[in-house]
Amino acid sequence: MSVIVAISGGKASAWCADWALKQYPKGEVILYFNDTKWEHADLCRFLDDLSKHFNHPITFDSDGRSPEALFQDNNALANNRMPFCSRILKAERLQKFYKDGDTLVFGIGADEPYRANRIVGVYQTVAVKTGKYPKLNFPLIEENTTKQQIDDFLKAANIQEPLLYRLGFLHNNCSGGCVRAGKKQWKLLFEKLPEVYAERERVEREMREYLGKDISFFKDETLEAFRGRIERGELSSYYDTDDEKETECIGICSSIA
Repeated sequence: MSVIVAISGGKASAWCADWALKQYPKGEVILYFNDTKWEHADLCRFLDDLSKHFNHPITFDSDGRSPEALFQDNNALANNRMPFCSRILKAERLQKFYKDGDTLVFGIGADEPYRANRIVGVYQTVAVKTGKYPKLNFPLIEENTTKQQIDDFLKAANIQEPLLYRLGFLHNNCSGGCVRAGKKQWKLLFEKLPEVYAERERVEREMREYLGKDISFFKDETLEAFRGRIERGELSSYYDTDDEKETECIGICSSIA
């Protein structure tokens, strides 16, 4: 049986990897990462630094498709109301990867017990469907770990935090251009990583043309229209605050069919 740490590329899951390698025999621990093909190059740098620090490999798993390819295959554009890219590229991959009796470790924060409860419910459903019954661990909650303690771990390990955090993003997934993100994050993306914003805008535009439908990542406007409002200075100061709901994507939104 293995201990599988769901590495997201974020700081919290990095701390959980350190915790697991200290709690269990090293040979039992698998550091597991889902590659969506939309990740920032610095995320790979961060994972490489972690692997070297732990002297332990990181297992990369992938559906093989990017979110854009997935949108085309499903004739739909994912968004916060319908994040099927998270389900297919992350949730289902991990649910197929683990074996009966394995321990799954998730980096859910001490202030997010509701998310842990949701994961428990998902994996109860998965276990019944597949006959694979895992044990779930949430060490950040169990040990009431603070964000400062997570930062202290990285500092002690001499590992620079991911670029997206340094730019002001709350999480480190899909290069900041996550379909689940709110407009504050998309504004930040336009300001800090305009090339990523432009690429997501292209994907949205081409999917609209491909399907011939008035669809968008937002429910009320396209990325092009939102960019226009940014460039014309039409957004209020509300969009400059950092209190938007976090949108970390760790593939827990649903279970396999």
